[in-house]
Amino acid sequence: MRDSADMERAMGEHADAVWRACLLYLPPCDAEDVFQETFIKLARRTEPFADASHERSWLLRVAMNGCKDVLRAARRRDVSLDERLELAGDEGVGAQAPSDAGLREVLDALDALGDPPKTQLYLALVEGYGAREISRMCDMPIGTVYSWISRGKRRLREVLS
Repeated sequence: MRDSADMERAMGEHADAVWRACLLYLPPCDAEDVFQETFIKLARRTEPFADASHERSWLLRVAMNGCKDVLRAARRRDVSLDERLELAGDEGVGAQAPSDAGLREVLDALDALGDPPKTQLYLALVEGYGAREISRMCDMPIGTVYSWISRGKRRLREVLS
């Protein structure tokens, strides 16, 4: 664990840059949490940095990754597609019905693609997973995942045009 003098120095030198990086991704209430977590990770880090530039870039990378984690988690907490479609059916012609009717059309087109690329495209576009995560889930090379996502997007555009 780092001593308080080292932490004060690091915060004095890098706090503004880390805070601005967090605000690029998140609203202030969430940015505060990531900002604090970033400096907590610094306090727990025992390895020395090569120089001040290395320390700054490490802090910024940790902050940006933390922001992306918050955004990814928020996407996964969204209402499920089934719930949205049920709500659209229950409400009839409400404020959400037109967009959800379009959603049904896209999901039907996605389902018609077959597998692959249906699974890879669904995980990427709807669930918000990255290619690396999809690669692990589908037990296939990451390059193959990128290819299936690209082909799937192209075929989906053709079907929906």
